[in-house]
Amino acid sequence: MQTLTNLWTLLNRLNRFSFKVNADNDSVTGWQGEGQGLIKRRAGTNDVKSDEPGSGAIIETIERGDYYVTADRKVSMHNQYLWEFEGDHIGLTHLRFGWDKPVFLFDIIENGQGELVTRQSHQCAADNYDASFVLHIDSLVMQWRIQGPKKREVLDYIYWV
Repeated sequence: MQTLTNLWTLLNRLNRFSFKVNADNDSVTGWQGEGQGLIKRRAGTNDVKSDEPGSGAIIETIERGDYYVTADRKVSMHNQYLWEFEGDHIGLTHLRFGWDKPVFLFDIIENGQGELVTRQSHQCAADNYDASFVLHIDSLVMQWRIQGPKKREVLDYIYWV
């Protein structure tokens, strides 16, 4: 539980990120490259303060930045997430289609060794999405692993204060 509380406290402080995408030879997406950007937060619409890790507290994070597919090819990127503290887990939802069409990704739990992992994979078409999280004092390392018949990718994100 302490590790979840530490994650929640950190989520309320993060303001920038970088990432690197690696796809193996079996991945047909062609996604390779690096990106970076800034994070904005909005407190939720419920009655629970977002900076206090109580059940039902929510944080909306909005990531905007640039993804460099190659040194001379830049693509604007945007992600919007809803994080919800539920005591024994933090739920993560992607708001890629807006608040009225949320896409639930997974619950983040402690695995018994103080590590944060997904409770279950997120299934998107034929692809499985999992993530692991490593906390530091002023940063969060989040690794996405995407496996499927057409995708075999690892996305390494670093979020900073």
